[in-house]
Amino acid sequence: MPISAPETRRQSSALAAALPAANPAVMLAALVSQTGELDRARGIAAELSHAFAKGGIVASLPEQPAAELKAWAERELAVREDVESGDAAVRRPELSDEVFAEVASWLVGWPVPVASSAFYKEQAGFTDFVESTAHPEADVSGVSLLVIGAGMGGIAAAVAAAKAGISCTVVEKADQLGGVWQRNTYPGVGVDTPSAYYSFSFEVNDEWSGIYPKGQEYLDYLNRVADQYDVRKDIRLGTTVTGMAWDDAAKVWEVRCERGGRAETIRANYVMTAAGYLTRPQVPQVPGLDAFAGTWFHSADWDHDYDFAGKRLAVVGTGCTSVQVVDALVDEVASLTLVQRQPHWVMPAAVDDEFAPEEVWLSTNVGHYALWNRLLTFLPISDTNYPVVRYDAEWAAEHDLSISAANDAVLQVAQGYLEESFADRPDLLERLRPNFAPFGKRTIRDPGNYYSALKRDTSTVASGLSELVPEGLVDADGKLHEVDVIVFATGFSLEYLADIEIAGRDGVLLSDVWAQSPSAYNGCQVPGFPNLFITSGPHASAAHGGGHNFTIEAVVHYLIESIRATAARGAASLEATPEAWQRWQQEVREQMADTIWAREKRATTYYRNSAGEVILASPLLMEDFWARLRGPVDDDMIFGG
Repeated sequence: MPISAPETRRQSSALAAALPAANPAVMLAALVSQTGELDRARGIAAELSHAFAKGGIVASLPEQPAAELKAWAERELAVREDVESGDAAVRRPELSDEVFAEVASWLVGWPVPVASSAFYKEQAGFTDFVESTAHPEADVSGVSLLVIGAGMGGIAAAVAAAKAGISCTVVEKADQLGGVWQRNTYPGVGVDTPSAYYSFSFEVNDEWSGIYPKGQEYLDYLNRVADQYDVRKDIRLGTTVTGMAWDDAAKVWEVRCERGGRAETIRANYVMTAAGYLTRPQVPQVPGLDAFAGTWFHSADWDHDYDFAGKRLAVVGTGCTSVQVVDALVDEVASLTLVQRQPHWVMPAAVDDEFAPEEVWLSTNVGHYALWNRLLTFLPISDTNYPVVRYDAEWAAEHDLSISAANDAVLQVAQGYLEESFADRPDLLERLRPNFAPFGKRTIRDPGNYYSALKRDTSTVASGLSELVPEGLVDADGKLHEVDVIVFATGFSLEYLADIEIAGRDGVLLSDVWAQSPSAYNGCQVPGFPNLFITSGPHASAAHGGGHNFTIEAVVHYLIESIRATAARGAASLEATPEAWQRWQQEVREQMADTIWAREKRATTYYRNSAGEVILASPLLMEDFWARLRGPVDDDMIFGG
């Protein structure tokens, strides 16, 4: 339907008003992908300069090329009917790998390898993460998939299965979808991965309110995706999986569930677990827990009826949740006691966290702007960060608090923020200074008032938790802190599928195979457990960058390609060979040996098990992990049936 002249004028006026807020590199990239005028753009791109600001890379132009870019944008982008109508060709332009890499390099000011174009195109949302090139002819119409968990992974799998023509059922034990974002509802809960990237690549959200959206905003996004892709009908809420067993004769999984007090069994050819690995709240088992006369609860089981006004609050823990809770409640309570076992390195708060209306308008109205902006956000937080977690023996020998030059750059930012914030409080400065290198445990971001909250006259930083008594808590130094309410922001137990009894071929239990040292080929498959795929598996989390959405989409793509590959062979099952699994484990051990998580023993972190073995983080480059999960390698698979 043609756009009317009045509407054209309104759009042109809005564009002119929004252009001053545009990142010139992003706008230039959007113009190239819409017009194809690469030579014209190169002249402007040569004048770009880049600086670190607002938590990322921001480009700028001198006055003359800026005016040229503005005039070009106003002529080309005033109103484009195909953009307004959501034309797929406009949303996903066809750019050669060479052109894409060149334009991508304009965003950040460093070369983007042509060989990485396919990887970055998918991460930005220019290509569909479930597209198949290996087995497009495979007949999967009779295949059934059961997904356990309706958080980010479950929703992505349901969407991908629908696109591939695979029958999918998602079971979720909670009464709503959303995973971690429906479970965690404490004050201040929010995303600590930049919003422009932390969404599905197939549904880039161009309406985020700020750089780091709050939990409810992200939960709203997940619900919107479920509705938009019509997968809510495939999700069975209030359904708890209690166990599952592989029927080798029938080549199906028999999954035992409970729903509304009734037991039922679901049979499916394939199962994907999307239940996460941090699901069981961890409350310190300290003496006197039942003796405390006040109120206590874990941050994941928030009591929304509790009135914090004028109360003496203690928060136990110093991780991301603790920081957000302290930031949100400090103005409401009479006093704050922060109980820390070990301080974290804290990065500065983002400046201008909220997006200006003009920025949101550009993302929602200028074709490709949101996709290029997503890529701009991803590039600095992807494998660019890999050197930060790699151990440099020569450097580490001469530096106590950093393991490499790249790691030291992060240290300087965090240490500078700490010293600047507590220059007038040397007592707190030393108490809050970590004794390990950054990324030894996850770095956290100040939401805005965390450090300042700890400096208040009504705030105390206590060292460790010894016991609870009726009046409050006793810290590790033996000092009593009288409080009315205690919030345990102490995280979750790292458990891979511990709540589900999974019996593979011949009744072998996954819990016995894994014991204290879980491992999965490509982070998602275990020999002896055919047609089982694990998201959020051991050694699958890119802890040096990116976001949870990266791993989810990589594994879901691999799942769909594996189902197609199996069907194309006329087989009914596939699993990794023991040799491939062992080779994977050896490679993980070798690459993990020189990571921050293996080398920095001073940091206490849930990345390691009780034996000190790193079982969570992936030691691979994100691009390498992504490449491995493009599809199954026949020689590494056993096809059955």
